[in-house]
Amino acid sequence: MPLAVAVPFGVGSAVVYGTSIVVQHRAAQQHADDTGSASAAGLLRLARNPVWLLAIAGDFIGFLLQLVALSTGPVVVIQPLVVLMLPVSLFVSASLGWHHPRPRDYLGVVLVIGGLGVFLGLVGHPAHGHGAHPRVLAMTIALSLAAGFVLCFAVLGRDRVLRGAMYGLVAGGFFGTIAVMVNAASHTLHHEGVHGVVLTSRGLVPIAGMILVGVAGIVLTQMSFQIGTLAATLPANLAADPFVAVVLGAVILHERLPISAGHLIAYALCLLAVILGAIQLAAAEAEVEAGVVSENATEG
Repeated sequence: MPLAVAVPFGVGSAVVYGTSIVVQHRAAQQHADDTGSASAAGLLRLARNPVWLLAIAGDFIGFLLQLVALSTGPVVVIQPLVVLMLPVSLFVSASLGWHHPRPRDYLGVVLVIGGLGVFLGLVGHPAHGHGAHPRVLAMTIALSLAAGFVLCFAVLGRDRVLRGAMYGLVAGGFFGTIAVMVNAASHTLHHEGVHGVVLTSRGLVPIAGMILVGVAGIVLTQMSFQIGTLAATLPANLAADPFVAVVLGAVILHERLPISAGHLIAYALCLLAVILGAIQLAAAEAEVEAGVVSENATEG
C-alpha cells in the first residue's frame, strides 16, 4: 500500500519539477552575463524576475510532493522517478510554442521511460530500510558538501560547457543526498514523533542537511543554467541525482536491492539508457536556449 501512495506523489513531483525547470532555465539564460559566467549580479536579477520566482515556487510544491513520496516509499524506488521531468520538460516547451518535438526527441522519451521502467522492474518492491545513526548522516552531509566544493573548484577557469556540466552533476548529487535525509527524518518522525524530529540529533541532523545541501544545490543549479547549455547541465544533474540516492539509500539506509552480476549490468544499462535519452531531450531544449540567446542579441 505505501508504494500505491508514494509513486503517484513521486510522479507528480517530477511533473511539477519538469515544468518549473524549463521556465527557470529560460529566465536564467535571459539574465545571464554576456561573458557566459555565473555571477551574484545575475542571480540577483533573477530574484527580481516574477516568472522565475513563480518557477521557484513550483519547485517548492514539487519538493512537498516528493516529501510525501519519500516519507511513504523507499528512496531506491522514489528518487529515480525524478528523471520523468525530462519528458515533461519537452512537452511543456512544445505546449508553450518554444519547441516542436521531432522523431528523435520521442526516441529520447522512450529511452528515459524505458530505462526507468526496467530499473523499477528489477528493483521490485524493496522493504523500507532503517534510520541511520546521526553521526553517519552528519559525515554524509560533510563529505557531500566537501566533494562538491572540490569538484566545482577543479573546473574554475575551464570552458563554460564543462563548468555547467560539473555544476549540474554536483547539484544532482546534492539532491540525491537530500532524498536520503528526507527519508531518514521521516523514519524518525514515524518512530519517535515530532519530539524526536525537533529535539534529538536523529531529527535535527537530517533537517540541517536538507537545508545546507538544498541551498547549495539550488544555487549551483541556477549557476549551471547561467553558464552552460541545457544539453550539458541537465543530463549530468539527472544522472547524478538518482544514482547518488540509490547508492546512499542502499548503503546508509540499508534498503535492499537485488545484487548480482546480472543485476549490476542491467542497472548500468538502465542508467546508460536514461543518460542517452537525457542528452537527446536536453539537446532539444538547447535549441530553445539558442533561440533565447538570439532574441537577447537582437534586443541588445
